[in-house]
Amino acid sequence: MNLVSTIERAESDLRMRIRSRMNCRTAANALKSIEAANGPISRHIRTQANDYAADVLGSKSYAPWLYVYSAIAGEFREGWIPDNYYLSVVLPAIKGRYAELAQSRSLTARIFGNEGIPDRGYVVKGRLFSASLESVASLEEFTGLVFAGVERVAFKADASSRGRGVQILDRNGFTQIAVGLPDGVIQPFIDQHETFAQVASRSVGTLRLTSVVEPDGQIAIRAAYMRFGRDTDDYVASASNVRVPLNLATGSFNPLGYTVDWLEIDRHPDSGFVFAGNEVPNYAECRQTVERLHRLIPLVPSIGWDLTVARDGSVHVLEWNSGHNDIKFSEATSGPCFSGLGWELLGRNGGASQITA
Repeated sequence: MNLVSTIERAESDLRMRIRSRMNCRTAANALKSIEAANGPISRHIRTQANDYAADVLGSKSYAPWLYVYSAIAGEFREGWIPDNYYLSVVLPAIKGRYAELAQSRSLTARIFGNEGIPDRGYVVKGRLFSASLESVASLEEFTGLVFAGVERVAFKADASSRGRGVQILDRNGFTQIAVGLPDGVIQPFIDQHETFAQVASRSVGTLRLTSVVEPDGQIAIRAAYMRFGRDTDDYVASASNVRVPLNLATGSFNPLGYTVDWLEIDRHPDSGFVFAGNEVPNYAECRQTVERLHRLIPLVPSIGWDLTVARDGSVHVLEWNSGHNDIKFSEATSGPCFSGLGWELLGRNGGASQITA
C-alpha cells in the first residue's frame, strides 16, 4: 500500500470513528427519551443486548441501539442490526464504493429510466441538463422545462440527506437563485394523494421502502414506514417528521406512530389524523416499482427508497439511498427486518474493518 492510499485509508477510518461516536450519542439520547416516558429497560434485557453485541456482532459498543430497539419492542430480539454496526461494518462490506452512487442525483434517470422517476432537470457544475442529460442552452428554456404544468418545484442538492439541501421554489424564486445552485436535481412538487394530504397538507408525505438483494439474487422488500411533515414544514425533514410503521404486506398503518423523540402517538399532532384503519394508497404498485428498479442495479445490495403517491394514484420515486439508508426505525418498530442475509456475521468473520466507538 503506497503512502497516498495509507493516508486516504486513515482519513476514512477517522471519519467513520467520528460518525460512529455521534451515532452512539444519538442512541443514548433516544433511549433517554423513551425511558423517561415508559420507564427503564430491565437489567436482564441490557445483559441480553450486551451479550449479543459482544458475542455475535463482535463488540459491546453495538449495544446502545439494541437498548433502543428493546425499549420500543418491550423485549430483546436476536437478529437485530444496530445502526452503528450497519454503518461501520455492514455497509463497507456489502456496498463498498457503490454506496456513493445515489449521491450524484443526475445519474438517477440514466440508471432507472423515466418511468416512476419525476426528475425534470439537473444542475451539474453550473450547467443545466434535462432529465435525459441533454444540455439546455438557456436558463429561460430550462425554467420552462422544469415548470411545465406545475407552479412549484423541489430542488435537492447532491449528497444531501435528512431533508437538508432541499428548497421548494416557485418560478420567480427559482430564476432568482438558479445561477448559484449547487449540483442537484429539480422535481415537480407532487400533488399528493388525498390520504396523505389529510395527514399533512403542506408537505408531501413519503413512503420509505427498504429493498435488498436476497442470497438467491431475488429482490425483496424488507421494511416499510411512512414519514409525514409538521404544519410548519414545506417538506418532510428528519428533524421534525412523524413516522408511522406499516404492515409490510398490505401497507396498512400501525395504530401507533412516533415523534422524532421516539414517543408514541396515535394521531398526527397537528391534523389529528388517526393512524389506525388507514393504509398507503396503491401500495402494491409502490412495492412493484421498487422491486423493478432495484433489479436494474443489483450491484447495490440494500437500498432505501422514498416514494409518494399522487392524487391520481400514480407512484413517484423521489429519492433513492444507496449508502447509509435508515434501518433503525424499522428495526425498532418491526424488526428484525434483515434476518437470513448474514449481516450479523460480518463483524466476527472479518467481512469489514470494525470501527467502534
